[in-house]
Amino acid sequence: MMTAPIWRPDFASQPSDGGFSLVELLVGAVLLTTMLYAVATLSVSGTAAADLAQRMTRTSEVSQEIVDDMRLELVSSVRVFGNDAEGIANLQLLDVSGAPLPQSSAKLPILNSSGIIREDSVGDEISGNLLFFAKLAWTDRFVCSSSNDYLVEVVRWVGYYLTEEGGGPVDGSPLGLNLIRIVSEPLVDGESIDRISDAGDQAEVLLHLLNGTPDAIGVTHARCELVWNRGDLPSDPETIRQIDPGDGTLSLDPISGTGRPDPFRIECTSKGMLYYRHHSVATNYAQENYGVGAFSVESTAGAGFPHGFEVQIAGPSSARQVLLHLVVVSTNHRGHRAWNNVQVVVDTRDM
Repeated sequence: MMTAPIWRPDFASQPSDGGFSLVELLVGAVLLTTMLYAVATLSVSGTAAADLAQRMTRTSEVSQEIVDDMRLELVSSVRVFGNDAEGIANLQLLDVSGAPLPQSSAKLPILNSSGIIREDSVGDEISGNLLFFAKLAWTDRFVCSSSNDYLVEVVRWVGYYLTEEGGGPVDGSPLGLNLIRIVSEPLVDGESIDRISDAGDQAEVLLHLLNGTPDAIGVTHARCELVWNRGDLPSDPETIRQIDPGDGTLSLDPISGTGRPDPFRIECTSKGMLYYRHHSVATNYAQENYGVGAFSVESTAGAGFPHGFEVQIAGPSSARQVLLHLVVVSTNHRGHRAWNNVQVVVDTRDM
């Protein structure tokens, strides 16, 4: 019986298919390019998102740190100045010749002693964009040669205001403003001094403060040249008095040879809070969602008001509250801008 032969294909005799056609090559190249573009796009988007998140975090840290510093200083305040005769007159006493100029629209808030923190309306504005107050610097305890023991308070005036940087605010940009902090020389509380009835002891205490000698526990502080009566107008004759380095008495006028200007000026130092950190206070031209002008009636006239720094003072002196509202923008601009909006209400002393 014969077996039928089994057919086996002869591969060697088949036509060769080892290469790709031009169409297949083009399709493969397009697919590969598309995949590479998608991967690159995802990588760039991820990097940009991470960069924005980092800048947002940094902006939040900067703005929160500044507001926290202001809050801590306000907690130790003894007098908060508003847009009245006392506040304006005291502000004009500060020697800011070495400090950046404040914006021409800088304004103290109106003291709303019988009201609450609220939004302004046209014709009924209480908000400002300048913070000015006196804070307790230290309490000095001194024992005189008579063995009498005295406690004297020493204060400093502190202010925060806007100044223009990099050309100032311009339409279309949220940048152009720095926040400046000024702090005065130490001022001896006049009430603490006037309570010392013994003239010899008073002179000894004043010379101790003027010369910065160690106090009752051996601590030394900065020298104090001026005595300030809290709550009085600078035009009143005894509001500011100078300690005489010769005998420790108090002079109503600047003492010749001591370098004090006539009329009295309060020396101060200043520091910019934002530009060295690559940030700016947001201007009125920032996007609406930034929250600029949340309490004030906005104006673009002149230097503009309020921009991203707003202050209100409300409540009676026994329960004074200060609103701080700050909007900060990063000056490092790569894609979306990083910004942060912070506001806090601080309970303060206003005696």
